[in-house]
Amino acid sequence: MTPRKASLRVAHARSCPNASKTALASAGRGSGCTCQPSYYVATRDRDGRTVKSARVRDRRTAERLLERAQREIDEGRVGIAKPKEITFGAWADEFERILDQRIQAGELHPRTKGSYASTLRRGREAFGSLYLREIGNPELRLFLEPFAHLRPASRLRYLRELSAVLTTAIGDGYLETNPVPRFTKAAKLRAPKRGKAPFEDDELERLWAELGRLEAKVYLYACRFAVETGVRLGELIALEWENVDLLRGRVRVEAQWDDRVGLLEPKDREPRVIYLTPPARQVLAEWVGVVGARAAGPVFPGPNGGRLGRRDLQRRFEAAREAARIPKLHPELRLPRTLHSLRYTTSVLLQRRGYHPRLIEATLGHSSLELTYGVYGGWTPEMLAAEAARDLQA
Repeated sequence: MTPRKASLRVAHARSCPNASKTALASAGRGSGCTCQPSYYVATRDRDGRTVKSARVRDRRTAERLLERAQREIDEGRVGIAKPKEITFGAWADEFERILDQRIQAGELHPRTKGSYASTLRRGREAFGSLYLREIGNPELRLFLEPFAHLRPASRLRYLRELSAVLTTAIGDGYLETNPVPRFTKAAKLRAPKRGKAPFEDDELERLWAELGRLEAKVYLYACRFAVETGVRLGELIALEWENVDLLRGRVRVEAQWDDRVGLLEPKDREPRVIYLTPPARQVLAEWVGVVGARAAGPVFPGPNGGRLGRRDLQRRFEAAREAARIPKLHPELRLPRTLHSLRYTTSVLLQRRGYHPRLIEATLGHSSLELTYGVYGGWTPEMLAAEAARDLQA
């Protein structure tokens, strides 16, 4: 039997309602999928048996695998094509070029390349002259040796980045399988708890009191607006008055700010509209009362004009947190509190106020309710106790 067509399939987590489905339509918005699925290419060998490629998380990588598989079918080379070979050092150079292209196209944040720098440098040292197909457990143990003194979370980060590098090589035909996931599982490195801890209600009040002591009120209102709307730091800095419709209660988030590059597309390249709740409207109305009505320019400018500085806001926030005697690490959840914790607090606040899950998901700009509730929606023990004691008849 001669194979005629390759197809792209989806693999869901066992806990997902679509676990038994493989069609592309079973993933994405409106599909009922609650997991982050992986993708693979299905073909048939000359005996008619189904052959599956390695699973990859990135759909674009899977689509490149599909194109390559179909091309081999069309050319009659299925099962006889000579494997492509490349050394890790050469592939690391190519991977950096791929990152540069995606950054120039606006698909990646410029900081992404910097985050891979130490991983690629160590990879060149550990297996620079080896072909990618020669990398196995012994080589991966060598890769991890210089990081032995680091915490498991840091070692896992390097392995995740290396895994992404090798997964991209699968899409370009230099590998069939990625050796990193199996190695990571065998190494039994325990991943830390994900995310940040939200702030308690009384902690927010103390934070606002400390930020309110600053002469420049922009820090207070920027943080209050962030906790009511869930905007990310870069989005907060990039927000322009022309994207604010206070009368209709809407804010359009269509950019993020990078201090080195300037305005960039928002995360995932998807603008979103935030529908303001009454508390969010109130914060914005109070801020208009401070700075006056504006038609253009940054909503939260720096004290001396221009954009609000990312690190400046972070430093002011951390100083206020310390002055308010709020511990960096939540005493019970053992998760850190940072400026980004305001975004986690948004999810919890909106849940407790009784807003619909879909509004919370849309406000935060998440792709699934699993992310909104599973990662960002965690309540603290104090919040759970207060909810349990609430009088439903009141």
